Amino acid sequence: MQGQSIKDQVYENIMKDILDGVYEANAIVNERTLVEKYGVSKTPVREALVQLCSENVLNNIPRFGYQITPILPGQIVEIIDYRKMIELGALERCFFHLTKEQILQLKRQNEEVERIAHTMDSKLHWEANNLFHRTLCSYCNNSYIQKSLADAMNICTRISNQYFTKLWNESRVTDGSNHVRIVKALEDGDLESAKTILGEDVEAFKKEIL
Repeated sequence: MQGQSIKDQVYENIMKDILDGVYEANAIVNERTLVEKYGVSKTPVREALVQLCSENVLNNIPRFGYQITPILPGQIVEIIDYRKMIELGALERCFFHLTKEQILQLKRQNEEVERIAHTMDSKLHWEANNLFHRTLCSYCNNSYIQKSLADAMNICTRISNQYFTKLWNESRVTDGSNHVRIVKALEDGDLESAKTILGEDVEAFKKEIL
């Protein structure tokens, strides 16, 4: 992107590949491969890798490379608890200011989930789920809250890449019915029901995996 440093561009490209599932958990990447892939010098690649290590996305294994850090069960419990605090707080903040257009936007997203359910594509399923939660949170109009959820959802995307294909093949992934119920509660003006269902929906992600 214009105005970005080379290091930041490399960082974003590596992170995108991780979130897109190009690398599996525990996979190894190395400087030489990334230098060739992005056509840049070693310095920005090394700086990007150092930042990803500091964020616990990668683990530096000296003289070997950088391992994609797997996400452990305890971390999954923590990120789900964190998401619930963010999302329930955001819902409470925006609930009484929701517009018909915003509710219609969520309805359209739910219709898209119905359409893609028949494709049995786990990646599309997760992306649609991610979009619903981030859209609902965006109605709170607080950029810090939205950034916190975006970061949490990135971690959940890594969890999804690590676990979801197997779960999808075993038919253990929940459908989009909770999202439909959330929208119904929004339409009914029932905050407590909306919060309960949203909490259950976020919690379901953990239950599918652990």
